[in-house]
Amino acid sequence: MAERLTSPPPLRDTKTPRLKTPPGATDTHFHIYGPGKRFPYHPDAPLLVEDSTVDDLVKMHDTLGIARGVIVQSLVHGHSYEYMLHAFGRFPGRFKGIALPSPDITDRELEILTAEGVVGARFAYRGNPDIDMDLIHRIHEHGWHPQFWFRGPEEAADWREKMLAAPGNFVIDHMGWQPAELGIDAPGFSTVLECLDTGRCWVKLSGPMRFTAEPGLPYRDTWPFAQALIERNPDRLLWGSDWPHPDHFEAMPNDGDLLDLMLEWAPDEALRKKILTDNPAELFGFDPA
Repeated sequence: MAERLTSPPPLRDTKTPRLKTPPGATDTHFHIYGPGKRFPYHPDAPLLVEDSTVDDLVKMHDTLGIARGVIVQSLVHGHSYEYMLHAFGRFPGRFKGIALPSPDITDRELEILTAEGVVGARFAYRGNPDIDMDLIHRIHEHGWHPQFWFRGPEEAADWREKMLAAPGNFVIDHMGWQPAELGIDAPGFSTVLECLDTGRCWVKLSGPMRFTAEPGLPYRDTWPFAQALIERNPDRLLWGSDWPHPDHFEAMPNDGDLLDLMLEWAPDEALRKKILTDNPAELFGFDPA
């Protein structure tokens, strides 16, 4: 097996943001890792990461003024979700989850995960470029939605038809992860907008450091993408920190600064409340704030 990369750790000294979050503000995209001794990572994981536990996450969220969140399962965990169930038990009602279910997951497992707070399944092009439509229809029967993680115009084009064919709601990660230098008129981002226009697609305003051409904050070349999405359909947008920013080898952003980008992307307070609180409550089923 090829030597695995070691992901840099996040900045632990989270800044207090200038943005005052509304009640029920929700981070809809982050990962938790470890403790590795309790929840070992998959032996074939493509990346080594430093423990970034649910306690670390809650500390960061409390500094930002984030009341609840959606745990997104990382490829590092493979198909194991014990760590996620542990987080649900530690902080009842605070979290929902997006799992990476194995194709042979049983109906009983789906029932257990649903009861505990899992609401979706992540499909990662990097993990498997073939979308399992049978699994998508199975999770739909349990009220889950698919969440699609792809990068660049070729991957967007490859998945376009199957994303549009998915029943019910579906989610696209990281604003569609199209290289910022291609601009908002590029075909890959047009696919994201086409999906958004269905009214069934939700897009995460997350991960600007993933597709910027700039070495660090404020990632100004990504702002047109966020603003185009907001102009297109603000009722179907979500915000995510992407903490602890695994597989990011440029300057590590401070999560307080990342949240403050919302002041630039969505200057209107009512609009920010929609994106930070109301929209995630509708999609993920959180209790009203």
